[in-house]
Amino acid sequence: MTVQVYQIKDQESLYPAVTFTYGMGLSSSFKPEDHIEKYDHVADIAGDDLNEAFEYGNIGPDVFIKRYGQMHSLSVGDILVNNEGTFIIAPSGFNKVNFKMEKNI
Repeated sequence: MTVQVYQIKDQESLYPAVTFTYGMGLSSSFKPEDHIEKYDHVADIAGDDLNEAFEYGNIGPDVFIKRYGQMHSLSVGDILVNNEGTFIIAPSGFNKVNFKMEKNI
């Protein structure tokens, strides 16, 4: 079991049309489902628990992470996929979303 990690590598591709403020209460302009093609599958993290994946993706240990390229620490707006579905990291916790991610590695 793994948690797949998807991140937008090119934040500049969103600006100025969209300010990246998912869940920040500042704007509702960022809708991840409108930008799925900008997300890259950057890593798999061992296990199936989102909280553990978040911890491992931020402070390690790296032994639990299989990277497929450059990955930044996990943060708001990143997408995680496990056996329970697809989730976006929110300012507090994870929000389940109704779209699926395709591995593009």
